[in-house]
Amino acid sequence: MPLFVLVFLASFAGVTTVNGGDGCEATAHYLGSFDPDRQRVSLCSDAAKQGQRSLGEVARHEFFHAIQHRFGYGGQGFLPDALLTPLVRHGMDDREVMTVLSLYPEDEVNGELEARLASRIIPNALIAGGLISGALIHDDNASGPIGKIRAFLLPR
Repeated sequence: MPLFVLVFLASFAGVTTVNGGDGCEATAHYLGSFDPDRQRVSLCSDAAKQGQRSLGEVARHEFFHAIQHRFGYGGQGFLPDALLTPLVRHGMDDREVMTVLSLYPEDEVNGELEARLASRIIPNALIAGGLISGALIHDDNASGPIGKIRAFLLPR
């Protein structure tokens, strides 16, 4: 699935995407962010082009943070330490892990490591499915799965 389709489906699920933002200008190596209060992903396309990450990987990373928040995990992540630790050991460079450990608050480290791994192995279609599922589940005005699907597809 192309990146523009992922961005389109994310907007359909209530997560907007913008190019640039405050962090892009303030920090040289800043690639993107997710603002849970505004349900907005900011992508720093110029920095991503200069760095070692594709814009698609950065977008998947930030949209994965949106999924974490949609399902109530915030910065903590889905995976327990016993599963996350070996995945990080085998799937990430030690320097990157140390960067996360030194830059992020302790309660956000697992969520950040998980999002970094997810952005590398989970395809756009599954990220889009997670965003849409999160939108369906979090519609407080609808009752039952059929009501949630109806409310999502036919908003008032």
